[in-house]
Amino acid sequence: MLAPSVYTPPPGGQTCPVSAACGRVTVRAPAKVNLIFRVVGRRSDGYHLIESLMVPVSIYDELEIAVRPGVPRVACRVVGPSEVKGGPMNLAAQAARRVLAELNARAAVEIKLRKRIPAGAGLGGGSSDAAAVLRVLPRLLGRRLGQARLLELGAALGADVPFFVFGRPAVARGIGEQLEPVADFPPLALLVTVPPARVPTAWAYARALGSLTSKKRRNTRALRPRPTLAGIVEALHNDFQAGVGRAFDDVPRLVSTLRGLGARGVVMSGSGSAVVGVFESLRKAREAAEAIAPPDLAFVARVLRGRPAPIWR
Repeated sequence: MLAPSVYTPPPGGQTCPVSAACGRVTVRAPAKVNLIFRVVGRRSDGYHLIESLMVPVSIYDELEIAVRPGVPRVACRVVGPSEVKGGPMNLAAQAARRVLAELNARAAVEIKLRKRIPAGAGLGGGSSDAAAVLRVLPRLLGRRLGQARLLELGAALGADVPFFVFGRPAVARGIGEQLEPVADFPPLALLVTVPPARVPTAWAYARALGSLTSKKRRNTRALRPRPTLAGIVEALHNDFQAGVGRAFDDVPRLVSTLRGLGARGVVMSGSGSAVVGVFESLRKAREAAEAIAPPDLAFVARVLRGRPAPIWR
């Protein structure tokens, strides 16, 4: 039984139309990788300012979203083995409540979430799930929200959500809400490895950054509109990596392993703990993945370079 969280619209709110607009769809929500992650300052409200080259990659959660007319509520549960919990605090459920409120809609929403993106690894699974709901739910309700408004709703849910609404390689600035597309992004073959240890984001910002040394400018070739594979490999960088690596031995261990397996470059994603190798081809990435053994996880992935795929499967 799905545990509902109830949103009550004001009197006169729009009821979900009984038509093809209401129904059930299954959508995929991709992971992301930060190829460059710099922390360049801090706002007065405590939020950190970043500059990051972010790419969506072909590792997916799957969401089944159903809408029907009725008492306005959102129910969300996680199907299958996962450390992620369903319920009202799940980001996908929060996104659904925001859409219902934004559209003043009277509808019941059920979300079944199958997790494949590891949590606590810097791959953005929860944020991607929320973005998928923001994109899909208005259409299921027979309504439309423009991208600008979706980006605003996403920013209110989390710093990475706007990127997943945007849905293609981009440079992110501010707290992650300022997005600049990177045109003609080169094909990249990745091996994403995830150790058993998980790095809490709050801990990473509080303990792993040290002084904000990233103000020292580094190679920015990969931030240009037409980056090259060589330029991206040269520019791979994460301000968290050294500090996280001192506290979590798995990170430098996987960095060394991926280099030994022939990766052109290696970087930690986000605040960790996923470590990503950039390979010359998917074939070489698959060959390297065979050497990664449990309890480590290995995902061979490619960068999703175009606009977001159609939301319906």
